[in-house]
Amino acid sequence: MEKQTTLEPLYELLRRDTSLEAGSSLQRAILKKFFRASRVNIKKADSGYKVKIWPMLSTKKTASFIFNIPQSQMHSFLQSCIKNDTRGRNFYTGMMKYLMLNKNPN
Repeated sequence: MEKQTTLEPLYELLRRDTSLEAGSSLQRAILKKFFRASRVNIKKADSGYKVKIWPMLSTKKTASFIFNIPQSQMHSFLQSCIKNDTRGRNFYTGMMKYLMLNKNPN
């Protein structure tokens, strides 16, 4: 139970972030970490988001993969990336602390 509650503020920031914009630095950072990517591009598509990821360990500069995520599922997708990245716990905790300390007062 402890694992779920310690990152709850990050999940709340993520919930607000995904409702506001596509391709924020928060969204890209989570996907880069989870997929071990060198680059992530997120664009608004018809009814959701088009995500393009360039793997870090690829030998080809043009290697990438693309997938679509419905807008209503973006938050839960990113949250599941965090929950399933067991080795990235310190990264996400640090990200949460940074965002909480530097959040916009608006």
